[in-house]
Amino acid sequence: MTLVIVAIIAAIILVEFNKQQKAKVSDNTHITFDVQQAYLLKAAEYKIEVIEDHQKHSTDTNSTAVQHLEEELTQLTKAFEKGDIQLKEFNLKLDTLLNNLDPGKISLAQAS
Repeated sequence: MTLVIVAIIAAIILVEFNKQQKAKVSDNTHITFDVQQAYLLKAAEYKIEVIEDHQKHSTDTNSTAVQHLEEELTQLTKAFEKGDIQLKEFNLKLDTLLNNLDPGKISLAQAS
C-alpha cells in the first residue's frame, strides 16, 4: 500500500516537473525571435548607412540615378515605419537597392 502511495506521489511530481520544463522552453521562444529581429534591424540600419554614404560620395554624373535611389529609400523607410512591410521584406528590398548601386561588385547585401 505504501508503495502505491509513493508511486502516485512520484507520478504527480514528474508531471509537474514536465509542465515546468515545457513552460521554460516556451518562454525562450520570444527571446530567440527578439534576437533575430534585432539582428535584422541592425543589418537594415547598416545597409541604409551604406546607401546614404554612396549617395553622399557618389562620383556618378547621372544625378537622376542618385535621385531615384533616394526616392526609393525614402519610400521604403516610410512604408516600414507605417508597418506596411515587415522587417524581413524591408531587408530584402534594401539588398536590391545595394545590388543596384554597383552590380559589378559583390555587395554587402549578400552577406546578410
